Amino acid sequence: MEIKELVMTTDITEIVIMLKTQRFRGGQVFVCGNGGSASTAEHFTNDLFSRGIRAVCLNNNVSIMTMIANDFGYEYVFQKQLEVYADPNDLVIAFSVSGTSKNIIALERLSFIMTITIFGRPGETPQVAENRHFIFAHEIANQL
Repeated sequence: MEIKELVMTTDITEIVIMLKTQRFRGGQVFVCGNGGSASTAEHFTNDLFSRGIRAVCLNNNVSIMTMIANDFGYEYVFQKQLEVYADPNDLVIAFSVSGTSKNIIALERLSFIMTITIFGRPGETPQVAENRHFIFAHEIANQL
């Protein structure tokens, strides 16, 4: 599968279509992020779930995350979960302010699943990027 890297100016129509397709076919959507982006990922997961999409936030199981971080390294906290939970053609949406977090980049190793990374613009402050991520997520949810 391919990795789609999206800056906030990207038309969200393609993401909405992918999410509607997942809902129709019963596929899962996995959402993740670090720091403030983890909170956005969790909230977005709630929005997807409330619209009938099988959505799971990979940030929510602290014991699994810390076991993976301890046994394999923090860069694998999302990848290892997807290796167990995800099926071919499931979808991952990762929020990242910088787009350079090792655990987000590690998602590229998963060739069986489509990953969309939503990251901030170069030179943008983390606060501005996180605010835009939240607005972007709500816009997607509103179109579902």
